[in-house]
Amino acid sequence: MNIGIDIGGSHIGVGLVGASGKIINKKEVDITEKDKKNIEKMIVNTIIEFIKNILKEQDITTKEVGYIGIASPGTIENNCIYNVVNLGLEKLDIAKILNKEFGLDVKIKNDAKCAGIAESMYGSTKPVQDSIYLCLGTGIGGSAFINNKLVEPRYKSGMEFGHMIIEKDGRQCNCGSRGCFETYCSMKVLKQEIIETLELDTKTAGAEIVKEIRKHMDDLRIKPLIQEYIEYLAIGISNLINIFEPETICIGGSFVYIGDLIIPMIVEEIQRKELLFNKRKEKDIKIVLASLGNDAGIIGAASLL
Repeated sequence: MNIGIDIGGSHIGVGLVGASGKIINKKEVDITEKDKKNIEKMIVNTIIEFIKNILKEQDITTKEVGYIGIASPGTIENNCIYNVVNLGLEKLDIAKILNKEFGLDVKIKNDAKCAGIAESMYGSTKPVQDSIYLCLGTGIGGSAFINNKLVEPRYKSGMEFGHMIIEKDGRQCNCGSRGCFETYCSMKVLKQEIIETLELDTKTAGAEIVKEIRKHMDDLRIKPLIQEYIEYLAIGISNLINIFEPETICIGGSFVYIGDLIIPMIVEEIQRKELLFNKRKEKDIKIVLASLGNDAGIIGAASLL
């Protein structure tokens, strides 16, 4: 058994994971705007409390746990977290803190890579060898697999799909650049646009916003927003297909709750605008939804080699 931790742009999840990738016990909490004022303390205290609670509830000690794995946004260097732009976090040396607290080895990897690993081992991309995992949530993260191996550069962790430029001099991104993929296609951006257009309460829960999107797909106020979202998403996905030529693209994050409606439109848009260098028949553009949902980060973090 290993402990998997998923630090997201809007939540923290901690789970005890068995050898087969099954979560035995899990704790989760949302990150509020108030939490972000002292985000380092909130993250550390929450994770320590959750781990202690899980160990107590399962009536086990750290001696029965292999290691602690952490899936985190941002850049991972020397087992330390840097530059988590959506949380305003410049550096967090959490491995040292948790090692001191629990006496366990701590492994850290980018959250989208962890989720991609989980999907390739236990989820939607298990049947294929070449795949792209794309997480559409607070931001956009991703990972690439070729011949069943995670693509990892030597210099930096890379695969920052959310920060490829898809619009010259476009929207300002938290990373400091303009026109980044995630400023047009993250679920956070789409939800904000839906809230403004339908004049919903700014505190409306994500699940309610998803219901509103599904209910208003043909609404003349919403239809242009969805169409623009699809157009930009098709550009980003086509760029990834042209670079990596994956057998399958797997999309996770909160996008999974509307993906059944959106994916056919993305495929149609890619074909209609002939965005692929190596042309594919529509049936050969395989875009699937992540099957492990929000658990993918936890499972992947607990499955690191």
